[in-house]
Amino acid sequence: MSGPSGLVVGASAGIGLGLVQAWLDAGWRVIATVRDDRGEAALKALPRADRLTIERCDVAVQADIEALAARIEGLLDGVVLNAGIIGPPDINVASLDEAEHVHRVNALGPAKLAFALIDKVRDQTGVVAFTSSGMGSISETSAPGYEVYRASKAAQNMFARTLWVNEAKARGIAVLSIDPGWVQTGMGGPGASITVAQSAAGIVEQIRERAGSGEHRFISWRGVERAW
Repeated sequence: MSGPSGLVVGASAGIGLGLVQAWLDAGWRVIATVRDDRGEAALKALPRADRLTIERCDVAVQADIEALAARIEGLLDGVVLNAGIIGPPDINVASLDEAEHVHRVNALGPAKLAFALIDKVRDQTGVVAFTSSGMGSISETSAPGYEVYRASKAAQNMFARTLWVNEAKARGIAVLSIDPGWVQTGMGGPGASITVAQSAAGIVEQIRERAGSGEHRFISWRGVERAW
């Protein structure tokens, strides 16, 4: 089957599911990961799912990371590390176990998987994108709340930077930390300002535009630079 090939990690709902659909609509072959049967059913119901391969992976589990990396065959033109959870709203009531789990899902797991997969990303034109957040911007933080989530996304941004410095830069692979916006998902809520389709289309467009740049950027879904 011809066409570019992409991987979306954390694709069972929301932005991840939207990204899979956007790439399928654009003629890509897509590998998408889920953790359970419900996520798999959601993917199978998408239009053009004949171009889709579904894999099971929990980024908080080391064995899952290693197994997925071993199963991927061929070169990937795009990888999106989208798995994420919001976690407790107040660090004063969050247990250490809860905080550690947020960091495993949002930062450590995606980073470990990205490093494990980088050899399978196409030189010069490949793109590795992390679903970051404006809440991960240290300099723009001006309100309290969701400190654990904020810290996990700031950590993810650093892991993305080190992936670029250590592995991607020399091979011309672009690494993007993308703020998807305030999206109408289970995390963002129904009152959010943009739809899943809008966010996913913007992210896919940024990946397309930045392919070949070989840079690391922290940008919004519209391509606006975010402050670290």
